[in-house]
Amino acid sequence: MLLLLLLGVLSVFVGSPDPCVGSDVLSSQLFILPLMHHNFSFLTPGVSYRPSLRDMPDLPSWLHYTYSPAVRTGFVYGVPPEGIQDFELEVIARDKHTYETSHQVFKMNVLDQSRKPYEVRFKIQNMNVEELLVGGRWDRLHQVISNDLWQESADDLTVTSLASATERGDRLPASPDEKEGVYVSYGSSVPFSAALLELEKEVEPLWHHQPCPLYFKKTSYERFFQQQGFAIDWCSFKLHNNKKSNTIGEDANGEDEGPKSPVISALENEGRVYLQRRDQVEKRSYTFDVVHTILIPLVVMLVLLGLLTLAMCCHRNHIIPTGQDIQMVQYASIHRATEALRTLKGREHSPHPSTATTTTQADTLTRSRTASPSSTLPRNSTLSRRFEDYATLSRPDPPPYQRNGTTPTR
Repeated sequence: MLLLLLLGVLSVFVGSPDPCVGSDVLSSQLFILPLMHHNFSFLTPGVSYRPSLRDMPDLPSWLHYTYSPAVRTGFVYGVPPEGIQDFELEVIARDKHTYETSHQVFKMNVLDQSRKPYEVRFKIQNMNVEELLVGGRWDRLHQVISNDLWQESADDLTVTSLASATERGDRLPASPDEKEGVYVSYGSSVPFSAALLELEKEVEPLWHHQPCPLYFKKTSYERFFQQQGFAIDWCSFKLHNNKKSNTIGEDANGEDEGPKSPVISALENEGRVYLQRRDQVEKRSYTFDVVHTILIPLVVMLVLLGLLTLAMCCHRNHIIPTGQDIQMVQYASIHRATEALRTLKGREHSPHPSTATTTTQADTLTRSRTASPSSTLPRNSTLSRRFEDYATLSRPDPPPYQRNGTTPTR
């Protein structure tokens, strides 16, 4: 029975890009389990798979499942963490047409392996995980890393991480035709090559840009990836030395994932949220915060208010006129009105020049004893004179006469 199980597992891994062979998997190294149709009791195009741990409802957080329509099969992939024990995978296949079901159990023997000290991590933009696992793309990507960028690690190069961009917290693309992206990590015991160090220094200015700018110039080694059909997100290209202590933003496995929301953290911890007790919360004084945010602005506001009040009170005496100035202004207005009335009174007894001339001419004419409708006397002379007198009220007073350069007093 054990021999048959081993033969079945060996047949599963035939043609797989997974570096592991048979039912043995290495910790800290990627393994991929393809769920081929011939592994089950039926072979039809419409088959769906549901993998999980044996006697468990789902897969653990470090195992993932994807389905590739190109080859009509699913893939279970993941990196066993260090210290994990042997596990069994149970896969249930269901025919969508006949509703026939079949299940199979894969027993995985985990061999302990230390984590690779040197890792290179980057993101592929133009494909998803299931597209990377089929069509020989996995082998072409391995050749680019081992032959063109890291030749010293050709015999020791392994895949240490494989995850979809959405699993790392990236947003789904706006268009359904766009790809989600894939994060890939390669590790080795050999130090980084000069090409990798030069490439990291070249793309270091892009690490703080999100999303990655499209106008960035082409990198020196980008041609090797483009020739194999890979579009690399250079904002995520980083080299990690696991011998040093983990920096801020790296998890226990050294993944530089940045800050995560509580929802993503809870999902990665299989629904477990770790809360601190009250006595574990760090205590600190808020006196400096109160002084800095409340007292200092309040003192500054009071000082400014005092200066504004002082400026308004001192300048008030120069703006508002005194009582003596008000009386002089009133006297001047009354004096101007009196002079205007005196001028009108003098003009009332002296006839207007135009009126006098008209009257003299009218007296020379021979008056008829009877009323003549064709009289040439101006009948409206009195009204015209009154109108002209009233019109002079709006005229300004003429300037005083000067005699020998001096102005006479009134």
